[in-house]
Order: sequence, then C-alpha cells, then structure tokens
Amino acid sequence: MSRRSRTFKLQLSPAGRDLLIEAHCHLIRSTRQLLAWGTTLQLAVTHLETVPPEAIEALLGGLPSFGYSGGSKYYLGAPKGLNETAAAIAQRVLVDGEVPTIASIYLVALQQSLRAEAGDLLNAVDRAERAARRADQSERCASGS
Repeated sequence: MSRRSRTFKLQLSPAGRDLLIEAHCHLIRSTRQLLAWGTTLQLAVTHLETVPPEAIEALLGGLPSFGYSGGSKYYLGAPKGLNETAAAIAQRVLVDGEVPTIASIYLVALQQSLRAEAGDLLNAVDRAERAARRADQSERCASGS
C-alpha cells in the first residue's frame, strides 16, 4: 500500500507563522472540527480552487508586502494531491506575466481562507473528503482488493 500523504515544507517569517495560526483557528471555528495543521493547508488550497483567477492574481500581487516568507521551516503532513491542486491553481493565474510559485499559492490560500465564509469552508471539507474517498477507491482497485 502506498502512502496517501506526504510532508510539505513552509518557510515562514513570524508574520507567515501568524497567518498559518490565524487560518488554522479560523478553519477550526468555521468547520467546528479539530483539524491537523496539514489539513488547514489542504482545505485552504481546496477553497482557493473556487476563487476567481482575478481575485487570486490580486492577492498574489500584494503578497510580497506582507512578508510571509522567511527562514523558519514548518513541516505539515497533507494528502499527496495537495501539490497537484496548488500547481493547477498556479497554472490558471499570472503574476507579472509569470506563473506563481507553489509556495505563494499556499500563502495566498491561507490568506484567502481567512476571508471565507463558514459555508464555503464546509464545502471545501466536503470536496476534500470526496477526493479522499476517490483516492481510496482508486488505490483499492489498483491493488486488486
């Protein structure tokens, strides 16, 4: 059986760490569920999939002024597909004519999750759970179970 999750590294400044903490608390309050740190990142990215590209581009354009990136490393366990989801979002938007980094997508996802309504975040939970069930089914089919 293959691993369904992997570790993602975030390099954050103190402001970036505060963003992660605030997003984590907001998601817990909004969903009324205790969440792992990696689940916070997963749900933030899952929610970002529903945000119009123009809004994502606007957030990305302002990202440097917040100073979220930094030298402190944080490792979060999240589903393997998180990177692919973030990469798909990155391919839909441009910043100064270039595709943004996956790290910037993660930061914008956390930032956007703070603006999201509880219902939108609950929809992200539902989509993430459905994706996990599909991955489980695919894995069972591939292993012949």
